Amino acid sequence: MRKSIAVAFMLTIAAPLPAIAYTQADIDACTSDAIRFCQQAFPSKGRVVLCLVENRRRLTPACTLAFERVRSEIAENGNRASVRQTKY
Repeated sequence: MRKSIAVAFMLTIAAPLPAIAYTQADIDACTSDAIRFCQQAFPSKGRVVLCLVENRRRLTPACTLAFERVRSEIAENGNRASVRQTKY
């Protein structure tokens, strides 16, 4: 069950919203948090990301860094962050 949830999370984030540039490292960093806090949000990628944002104070340091990296990239690019390929 947990493995299928993890796969579902990776698939939902692998095709992110166009304005957000998640990398495979970001997905890996946040998978455990998504499973722990956001099972009810699967398989909707938008709901999973929203759930993680709502739980940002409870996220692991690695996932927190992933969100900060994406946020700073968006700020630097004027909301023109690119979608990056992942292995999923």
